[in-house]
Amino acid sequence: MLTDGQAPFRTACETVGAAVLLHVAGEIDFTTAPDLAERLGEALRSVTPPAPVVADLSGVRFLGAKGIGVLLEHQDLCLRQGSALVVVANTAAVLRPLQALELMSVLGVRSSVMDALAPA
Repeated sequence: MLTDGQAPFRTACETVGAAVLLHVAGEIDFTTAPDLAERLGEALRSVTPPAPVVADLSGVRFLGAKGIGVLLEHQDLCLRQGSALVVVANTAAVLRPLQALELMSVLGVRSSVMDALAPA
């Protein structure tokens, strides 16, 4: 239950160069994971490979198993299209589960949007 007046989940999408940047804030759980999947799908449809889809999760307060599954599914979809999903994470709420599941390199986790958008 949220007591701080914040929405449980919100996103904003922008194009930065050739990359598509999806800012995500709030909680990614069983109820909001379908919304994340929809937004990532929109980002994937609008990116031109090999440019990445960057999911900025620096505003995420909770990342549940269903949300992790959505990230992995969209990483696979991006790779099939010739792109990549790059995750920006710099909070314990996101880093802990990704580290525990050894997904940091799988999801190309970066600590900032600037790092995620830097040429490889």
